[in-house]
Amino acid sequence: MRAFLLCSTLLLSSIATASDDPDLQWHWHVEPASARSGDEIELVFTAELPDGFILYASDFKAELGPRPAKVSFESSDAIEITAPLQAIKSQRRTDQTFGTEYSYFAGHAEFRQKARLLKNEGSVKGRIDAQTCQEKDGLCVLVRETFAIDLR
Repeated sequence: MRAFLLCSTLLLSSIATASDDPDLQWHWHVEPASARSGDEIELVFTAELPDGFILYASDFKAELGPRPAKVSFESSDAIEITAPLQAIKSQRRTDQTFGTEYSYFAGHAEFRQKARLLKNEGSVKGRIDAQTCQEKDGLCVLVRETFAIDLR
């Protein structure tokens, strides 16, 4: 029990350490920019990561350990999601502590979400939930980034 409490305390303190929070530079846009109603589009989310940090990707499942990135969208009549979120050029590794395989990004991260454009105007809003960690000491921070993408 004592070991469990110690591990829980260390895990929570490493996740919640604000001073270790990297300044991720997020960008998002729609491709193609000249899409019309009925067209297939991709919502593109990119992040620049500081040296020494990784961002977990979305293309793995884990019940323990690293948290896969996910994008959630507010209800919208402007788009219809048509496929799962794709991690572009993520790297793979096995977590030695939990024995699970995961994918991640270092330096640059890119996610793409396929959708069908239902209206020629408006915007789509939502949130990116992810986890980033320092490779040197393993301290991790949960990431929550809101976005709004203009569809015009």
